[in-house]
Amino acid sequence: MQNRKGESPMENTNVLFDRKRLIRLIVPLIVEQVLAVTVGMADMVMVSGAGETAVSGISLVNTICVLLIVIFTSMASGGSVVGAQFLGSGDKKTACHAAEQLVMICGLIALVICGISFFGNRWILRVVYGSAEEQVMAYAVEYFFITSLSFPFLGIYNAGAALFRVMGNSNISMVTSIVMNALNIIGNAVFVFGFDMGVAGVALSTLISRAFASVVILVLLHQEKYEIHCTKWFLAGWDKEMLKKIFFIGVPQALENSMFQIGKLLTQSMIAGFGTASIAAKDRGTACFYAGIGDGTCHDNRGWPVCRSGRL
Repeated sequence: MQNRKGESPMENTNVLFDRKRLIRLIVPLIVEQVLAVTVGMADMVMVSGAGETAVSGISLVNTICVLLIVIFTSMASGGSVVGAQFLGSGDKKTACHAAEQLVMICGLIALVICGISFFGNRWILRVVYGSAEEQVMAYAVEYFFITSLSFPFLGIYNAGAALFRVMGNSNISMVTSIVMNALNIIGNAVFVFGFDMGVAGVALSTLISRAFASVVILVLLHQEKYEIHCTKWFLAGWDKEMLKKIFFIGVPQALENSMFQIGKLLTQSMIAGFGTASIAAKDRGTACFYAGIGDGTCHDNRGWPVCRSGRL
């Protein structure tokens, strides 16, 4: 079928993203999603010399951490849609304001989760993994106690990474994630093999690497050369209407994407009662599977979803 000019409807269609631009956007996103969970995997590999109990203790905490990563990433990706919509309509000032509100609320939510995890870590682990062996639980408490301090940095990093993705610049978050993982591996080697700190060493390395990544992404986000940028450092004020829009999109997406990981957490809870060897075996068998978990939603500058990792 042709129109009056002799052109087919397909030839007259405006293509928002051609194949080359999609590949440029998706490939860094896939790499970032894989690297997002390799921090915990690297911790288990580096501390394996301490025995199965240490690996199992970290494994129990990593299941909780992956759930939080999914929540933070989904909340940030959903909330960044609000900024993308304002950017697409040409209102860059409001888009920047939405970005400030997103960074602020993601940081606050992560700070609350950090406080609950830090002061109630033993209680949380007992509720979820009450049947785990005592030595495994001791390692899990030690690891969770330190890594819980990284949650605010994780929340801020995910908010910044989501904002760069809606601008079509997924390379920044990918490179930051690569540096974060490299720093974590180096820190693990120093603390575990140099200072013989064991589980505490890999936890401390995770904390430092995540703090570094959040600072880098925050500094970049405050550069005015980017279409969406922040002009204030956390003290952005409380915009009730803007936060309502962010929650309206972000909360359902976070709940949707966390359902599967909650099921994984319940499965891990049951396996914890089978003994240390079962926990370690299960974790080694499914370690690569975690790379496919997490939200990878991309949006164009009108807030429309372009792709999601694992879906077309």
